[in-house]
Amino acid sequence: MSLRPEDFAAIAQAGSATFSRDGQTLFYLSGAGLSQVHALNLTTGTRRQLTAHDEKVAILRRAPQDDRIVYGIDRGGDERQQLLLLDPAADAPAVKLTDNLSVIHDWGGWSPDGTRIAFAGNERNEAEFDAYVQDVATGEKRRVHRDTCMLSVAGFRPDGGALALVRDRAYGDMALLVLDLATGQAKSFRQTTDTNYQSVRWSKDGLTLLALTDHGGEDFMRLCRLDPATNTLTVVADAPGRDIDAWAISADATRLAVIENDRGYAVLKMGPIDGPLTEVDGLPVGMISDPAFSPDGTTLVVTVSTPTLPSELWLARDGVASPIDARTDDTPFGDFSLVEWDSFDGRRVPGWLALPAGKRPADGFPAVIWVHGGPVAQARPNFRPDMQMLLAQGFAVLMPNVRGSSGYGRAGCESDDLDKRLDCVADLAHGRHFLATLDAIDGNRIGVMGQSYGGYMVNAALTEYPYLFKCAVNYYGIVDFTTTLDGTGPWRRSHRAAEYGDPQRDPELLERISPMNHVDKIRVPMLLAHGERDPRVPIGESMQLEAALQARQQTVFNLTFDYAGHGFVRPDDKRRIYTAVATFFTRYL
Repeated sequence: MSLRPEDFAAIAQAGSATFSRDGQTLFYLSGAGLSQVHALNLTTGTRRQLTAHDEKVAILRRAPQDDRIVYGIDRGGDERQQLLLLDPAADAPAVKLTDNLSVIHDWGGWSPDGTRIAFAGNERNEAEFDAYVQDVATGEKRRVHRDTCMLSVAGFRPDGGALALVRDRAYGDMALLVLDLATGQAKSFRQTTDTNYQSVRWSKDGLTLLALTDHGGEDFMRLCRLDPATNTLTVVADAPGRDIDAWAISADATRLAVIENDRGYAVLKMGPIDGPLTEVDGLPVGMISDPAFSPDGTTLVVTVSTPTLPSELWLARDGVASPIDARTDDTPFGDFSLVEWDSFDGRRVPGWLALPAGKRPADGFPAVIWVHGGPVAQARPNFRPDMQMLLAQGFAVLMPNVRGSSGYGRAGCESDDLDKRLDCVADLAHGRHFLATLDAIDGNRIGVMGQSYGGYMVNAALTEYPYLFKCAVNYYGIVDFTTTLDGTGPWRRSHRAAEYGDPQRDPELLERISPMNHVDKIRVPMLLAHGERDPRVPIGESMQLEAALQARQQTVFNLTFDYAGHGFVRPDDKRRIYTAVATFFTRYL
């Protein structure tokens, strides 16, 4: 079946599942952009849609003592998330737990008895987050910790008397705190090197914390047990040369599941908490995420996605996984293969390559290089409707993981920091050279495309290497680091300055690496797209680039989306941008 560009906007995906308290129902998120909360009865196969907002539902967390659900939505992608409470058993609408639309409410956790919730919010000062505890029944809220940077709440201790907090000043500059709710005192877990903490949770006995961390100067993330009383750490699970991306533990703390990152491929392993973990059979090669055990610990639900399989729910038990629903859609999608090339300094740069179906043109396929954002992020072999749309239009696609990407150790993430920023742009240029050597590719018809920080990479590629690409698409990309840092959400400003450079401390660096200061070098047609509610990269970035290119009589198209933030998720917006991108590349490649 042949799909039009706009048809790819209607492909639904599912994920983020959690079991009901009796283990008979799965609550999960599903949709083709504006994901909503759904329920699946595992015995009867009956499905119900539980929410119907004209906004995307971003989180879903079940209460510990019953099936009440907290979920979060913002307004048009502004990321100022509000929390709502839904009882699936009641014939009643969701209740607002928070209702300050100017504040980010970052979910933290349920109290063990289900009477309270905890979250981080920037109500006092947009640039700083505090921790709050709120009574679910009365709505009474109190600030329990005041901080000076980005902060997240990792959850209540099992006795309800303390919270685990993570202070996030920058990548690699995090601190793990235990906050005593009776005294208000916060104790930091001792560390002597820069550290990352992810997926922090309390152990069943409440004496220790389990977390993914590179504590101690490790290059890769391991699952560790941290004892805040003694400041000691023991390794629970590691994968030499790989990050552990996610983990889950059964309610009785006897069964463990971990997901390893093998060059981008996900590997799911399960086993006893104190014994060897073995790889689960039956899974396709691709991405696995969101692991969650059933209440009895016999079954694990995960989200599975491959380049040819939209994300869906799978169940793993007794060492074997299977999909909940057998796929009936026979639409052919293009698969991606792992490739590598040498950069300017001999560094091997990995990426994912896919070719269109059908007969190769005499001169080879035109190609698009798509660059991920972040920069601490990783292109992986999951399902992407936008990339499948390009393949269906006859374009080959290369998705590089230039230096600075995650998944290759701390050293890899830090290899593009500050004055090394343009080295990752060189990686991209050498990816273009690699593509041009392939017989299947027309080396004279290669374009580049990226979003957010990937949009910066597009802009920088066009100014640093003005003759390599034939045309370019930029989604909400950085064009000037100084104006981006000035206009980004105040809560992100110092965090991002630690990655890119500080306008006061590093003005010459930011001037050198900002494409706006070299816009005269751009020689090719550009398509820009930006949401007016973007809280991360202000829309002024695209507006000033458009004005500069128009003043120089360069071909530029700029699409603005009045109810979109840092991404295009609404169905109408996705249809509009997919059609525009297909039309642009068809015309200029």
